[in-house]
Amino acid sequence: MNQTKTIILSICGVAIVFALAWGLMGSPRATTAATIKIGVIAPLTGNIAFMGEGMKHAARLAIAEHKGTKHNYELLVEDDGYDTKRTLSAAQKLIGVDNVRALASLTSPAGNVVSPLAEKHKVIHFGIASDPHVADGRHNFIHLTPPSEEVRVFVQELQKRKLHRVALVYQVNQGITVEVTEFDKQIKGTPIQKVADESYLAGVTDFKTIIAKMAVARPDVYVVLAFSPELEIFTKQLRALHPDTPLTSIESFENTPDFSLFEGHWYVNAADTTKEFSARYEQAYGAHPPFGAANTYDIVSMIIKSAEEVLGDNVPTNDQIVAEMMKIKAYPGAVGALTMDKKGIVRSPAVVREIRNSKPVTIGN
Repeated sequence: MNQTKTIILSICGVAIVFALAWGLMGSPRATTAATIKIGVIAPLTGNIAFMGEGMKHAARLAIAEHKGTKHNYELLVEDDGYDTKRTLSAAQKLIGVDNVRALASLTSPAGNVVSPLAEKHKVIHFGIASDPHVADGRHNFIHLTPPSEEVRVFVQELQKRKLHRVALVYQVNQGITVEVTEFDKQIKGTPIQKVADESYLAGVTDFKTIIAKMAVARPDVYVVLAFSPELEIFTKQLRALHPDTPLTSIESFENTPDFSLFEGHWYVNAADTTKEFSARYEQAYGAHPPFGAANTYDIVSMIIKSAEEVLGDNVPTNDQIVAEMMKIKAYPGAVGALTMDKKGIVRSPAVVREIRNSKPVTIGN
């Protein structure tokens, strides 16, 4: 009887050993797979909330479409209401409490708040921003058509349309300031003259004095660089005073949910969203992707792609992910083929658009 018990116990012991061995050998991902958290800081409330919603939807779509990966990916979204104080609080929470491995932000002011914090904690950060300083440091990147490219196409289009006398009005903003500086640089040696230059701070509700000063210079075209609600306020007041003077912009006409206000007007915008991405987004959310949505999709996709490219099944470090990201060449993104330059800025071409039937339509590049 004792001998029988000994044999049974021995068999059980061997079975347990084999079971443990099989568990360790047969399912290596179960012991190494981890969740890589990606944070998105977006204006989900306020005047540009429609952009924040687009970012959130696009990020969710990117994660949903990346199936069968060796690591798990989780999305966390924080609302900053287009307020840099809230941007900072959101970034601190996502990094310090939620332990995200990567972040995305919208606009240059937000990007410049997040960048130093991300670099300090070695968290990957992508800004959808114009200010190149947002990409300062090893862990910071930008995914938006650079101002130099947008202004190049803009100046070219102004000359093509023989709009040489330009009245410029713009919000004091880090990203917009970069655009203005680039414009001043690129009009040198061309027939284009800046006959009026007016800046304003966010919160202005009366532009009549500014418009009167610009009108004295008799411009061929007004150029507005602004965000909502000042964009709509300025445009309505300009139309009331000078209804026939052409109005154009770089990007700003897509900074509003009311495209009808700019019906028939052309402008220059960042790279075109591909038809394939637009179709998938519209199918999922029943609307055209707003400004920044395609960029957010690309950001999340590039982070996942780079993490998956790191050799082995162990959880990659952020430095390993960054190293893979810097290798990106001709990546098929939601805004076309993407290439990462040595400064961490994703290169993409600018396009000329026009608002037709209350929708942005690309008419050139």
